[in-house]
Amino acid sequence: MSFKKTRLIPGGIPDEKDQKCFVRKIFRVFKKAEEENGEVIFSDAAHQVHNTDNGGCWQEKGGKNTKVLLSNSGRKRINIIGAINAKTHKPTTIVTEDNCDKDMMKQLLAQIRREYSESGRIHVFLDNAKYNRSKEVGEQARQLNIKLEFLPAYCPNLNLIERLWKFMKKTLRKNKYYDTFEKFKTAIFEFFKNIEQYKPHLETLLTPKFEIINNRN
Repeated sequence: MSFKKTRLIPGGIPDEKDQKCFVRKIFRVFKKAEEENGEVIFSDAAHQVHNTDNGGCWQEKGGKNTKVLLSNSGRKRINIIGAINAKTHKPTTIVTEDNCDKDMMKQLLAQIRREYSESGRIHVFLDNAKYNRSKEVGEQARQLNIKLEFLPAYCPNLNLIERLWKFMKKTLRKNKYYDTFEKFKTAIFEFFKNIEQYKPHLETLLTPKFEIINNRN
């Protein structure tokens, strides 16, 4: 036995068999999109709080010289509704202080279609958020020749973009302090504006290998 930190997994996650079945569906969609000159996109929303995300670092032994970090109130945040191309890793994002809703999702779908105007059908994998399931979003998707592919409930492990959000959080917020909200917001915009500088990391991180979570205790 060893003493180590527990790991959180989503409550209600489907069993391993169902997760594996959906992964097979993902690869069928990959193949279909390639045959149809289409695209495969993974979409989700992320919420970045204006506060320092403190993590570990090398420090001297003992508690006297423990490194301290400044923090903010954490009352303001940036909301990002975005998508990532499974093949090229190109992101499509809307960064806002407003809440994510069906209108913002419709804007994202329209932006995706503009960016891939020459492509055939676009398959977008996304979760079951209420605004994603709205009639207006579904109708807009049909008009834009976008097929919405809904992930099983409680399966962030099957959504490729979750890895991008985790990388962004680590890059922008881990042990980093922004004294003003404007500086924090600018850092997020600059992250996506200069996403090419992270290409080597993203190519390794965003491989089409999906973790199957064991939901047994």
